[in-house]
Amino acid sequence: MSGVTIALPLGGTVLDRVKNAAQAAGLALVGARAVAVVTKDHLVQLDQERHRYGRHYYLQAARSVASRAVFGAASGLALVTVSQIGIRQRVNGGTIVPKGGRKFLTLPEAPEAHAKRAREFSDLDFAMALDENGSLRPALVQRASTAITITRRKKKDGTVKFTVKPGEVQGGKVMFWLARRVKQRPDPTVLPPEPLVRATATEAIHRRVVRLETREGGAPIS
Repeated sequence: MSGVTIALPLGGTVLDRVKNAAQAAGLALVGARAVAVVTKDHLVQLDQERHRYGRHYYLQAARSVASRAVFGAASGLALVTVSQIGIRQRVNGGTIVPKGGRKFLTLPEAPEAHAKRAREFSDLDFAMALDENGSLRPALVQRASTAITITRRKKKDGTVKFTVKPGEVQGGKVMFWLARRVKQRPDPTVLPPEPLVRATATEAIHRRVVRLETREGGAPIS
């Protein structure tokens, strides 16, 4: 799944007061832009809460937010689109399966594996590993290695002696869990709540109508 769109019908008392389609279009766009700002702020906050490392998915989503308006006489539709790939999957949930002939999904476990593909690592082996619940699961595990320390010492007779000492074993940790499919739960909190969206658009449009009527010498809407 790809992007997601917030569609907000605009009408009622405020838009009914406009004089022509051009004003209705302008007001619908005002509402859309106000909602776009709220959506960007929401996604940036989400990124700070959920992404301590990696490529900061929700920050990328915030950068993909765009707004536009569809309008008619005394009515409008504010549209805010988040075009980040995969955002609709997060909102609506659903089953994710491997693509391109692959047998497994690779689910990052180690911090350094986040936002990377398994093929970017050259030291991964397939293994069955215990997860946090004590269950055996297929995984890609970092190949174990031992660091060595070589010291050089010159003896009294002028010869040089080298000493090799093994260090701690490194690696062996799970980098990716492997899964045939993943069922992702819907997460409506990825987008700002609907009451906030509607209130934001309504308030922005109301302020613009007040300015328009004041500029044209009419009585501002209360």
